[in-house]
Amino acid sequence: MLVSIIIPIYRSRKYIEKCVRSVFDQTYKNLEIIIIDDCGKDGSIDVIKRVLIEYPDMTNKVKFISHEFNQGCAAARRDGMKDATGEYILQVDSDDYAAPTMVEKMVAKAQEEDADMVVCNYYYTTNDRRSLEKVNVPSDNIDFASKVLQGYIHAGAWNKMMRRSIIKDHKIYPVAGINMGDDMTILMQALFFMDKISYVDDALYYYNCSGDERLSRSLYPMVNDIKLINLFSHFFEVNKIENKEIERAFGLFKIGRLSRNVLYNDLDEVNRNREVYSVSNPSQAFAHKRLPLHYKLAVYFYLNNFMPGVKLLRRLIRIKKKQ
Repeated sequence: MLVSIIIPIYRSRKYIEKCVRSVFDQTYKNLEIIIIDDCGKDGSIDVIKRVLIEYPDMTNKVKFISHEFNQGCAAARRDGMKDATGEYILQVDSDDYAAPTMVEKMVAKAQEEDADMVVCNYYYTTNDRRSLEKVNVPSDNIDFASKVLQGYIHAGAWNKMMRRSIIKDHKIYPVAGINMGDDMTILMQALFFMDKISYVDDALYYYNCSGDERLSRSLYPMVNDIKLINLFSHFFEVNKIENKEIERAFGLFKIGRLSRNVLYNDLDEVNRNREVYSVSNPSQAFAHKRLPLHYKLAVYFYLNNFMPGVKLLRRLIRIKKKQ
């Protein structure tokens, strides 16, 4: 069974050698490795080609795609996914790395249970420490999607191997311009077309939280959030997904995004897009278990048009930053 590994590259020179070595060293060898150069111009691709010389058996398994200009992580990931031919697709971010048995164990589980997606545990890593993150995989797709929207399950595609036919048949590709949460756009849509989700109870991926080169960090968050919310709204409407739990979780998702923008971005811009963030009940903000109290208050004040409260919270944040 062929597995396609997608690696978007943009200014990743500091971490890319460790990343690609972890892919080239996989114990499972039936691989197609697609590397997308998003015009970073920092020598990352040269590093990869130098490392590849040490792995002559991998040469025919690696395919390079080059962008003429920087298009962002979503476009890079999209092009890699469209070019993939494997039965399953696995994403690897260029500043992360994988355990050598990652693909082998996930393929074994996929074959054993005929899974549409296989999920594994992972480590959060920094320069000097790592912490294990175990994934509590829900029993059904609705619960899975709800937990992703609320932030209980990381939406990253890197610890989730997906059946490519679901991606291809339903045209589930990242949208250019949504560079924060581009993996989430894949996962949230694909979930509703899956019959079987399996779980490997091993930490097989190392998610680097110390780097400043992550592809997703360059885009203005409010523009990104608006596109992301509109995409999900359109998807739920077109596919007639009318589920109370998804509706509630999506409301909490919008509240989480709104809180950040109310506190840190231009309020006039937030006001111009107020309809995008609409929720039925402002008090729902207090039901968001993963938001700090001042975030909840900011949303509650904003949705109730109590702007003095919003401005006070913004002023307190600025004061705290100066301390």
